[in-house]
Amino acid sequence: MIKQFIKLSTLCFVILLGFTSCDSDDQDPVMPKGDYENGYFVVNEGNFGTPNGSVTFIDDNLLQENNEIFQSVNSTTLGDVVQYITFEDDYGFIVVNNSNKIEVVNRYTFESVATITENLQLPRYAVVENGKLYVTNSGTNSVEVFDANTFAYINSIDIDKTVEEIVEENDLLYVMNASFGFGNEITVINTQSDTVVKTITVGDGLNSIEVEDDILYALHSAGITKVNTATNEVIGEVPFEDGLLMASKLEVDDNYIYFLSGSKIFKYNKDVTSLANTELVDTQVEDASWYIGYGFNVIDNKLFYTDVKGFSENSEVKVYDLNGDLLTTFNAGIGANGVYEND
Repeated sequence: MIKQFIKLSTLCFVILLGFTSCDSDDQDPVMPKGDYENGYFVVNEGNFGTPNGSVTFIDDNLLQENNEIFQSVNSTTLGDVVQYITFEDDYGFIVVNNSNKIEVVNRYTFESVATITENLQLPRYAVVENGKLYVTNSGTNSVEVFDANTFAYINSIDIDKTVEEIVEENDLLYVMNASFGFGNEITVINTQSDTVVKTITVGDGLNSIEVEDDILYALHSAGITKVNTATNEVIGEVPFEDGLLMASKLEVDDNYIYFLSGSKIFKYNKDVTSLANTELVDTQVEDASWYIGYGFNVIDNKLFYTDVKGFSENSEVKVYDLNGDLLTTFNAGIGANGVYEND
């Protein structure tokens, strides 16, 4: 009787296991969200006054490039001076500067979702925080605020000075009040109240800002200023050593600081006390000074440097590893000014 019970129990277990296996086999496979789910977007400004700005997609293996994907998907041009793109949830927010709009797309399919135009005059950069889309509006020296889900206009935050790059950290926004080598201030905005709470003064010639691990880094003509984002007080200065000029395009990633000086890429440990004039790599790009070092980003342990070729032809994007060794190059649209990850 016991043997029969054991045999019956074993048989039931085998049958149950079979059903479980079948259920497992019948599970729906994970389907891709769209053609552009994994890879990199390149923002291409296009020629000023001409609606030929575009976005290029590069797959995550850096093997295949697709140009003008907005036009391809939506059968219409993107606009005049495509400046920037930022992401939140399933959306990509594309800032189109001289067309005075933001195109909202599905970040995975690039299908158009909405077009935001209200109160936008020469928008530059954007960020999403606390369910709100914040846009630096250079035509009015303000930050315009929209609902990041309905895209409805909420309000305007007057800055009354230059507004350029904008980054977020812990419910605060940091707006760079400088452009074209002029300016030395950063405005701090509380996103709970949408009010200005402080102005931070850094070195003259402020040109780019980054936040990493509760530290705001501000690159200017004399070096880098560090600001504690918990107190918004300056906590240190890292000066350039003799001979290092025209630094731009600050990036901070993991334990390292990166920036450009013309055709050269520089890399330093975050704890360095001065910035030596010794480059990681020289890209050997030659052009008028305002066209060299037009775009630079550090993503996935790779360095992306754009060569815009004087805006007279399609750009070339050079990709290096973190040691400065060239991995590959690919083509993008006219005036490639930045590379952004989509994952």
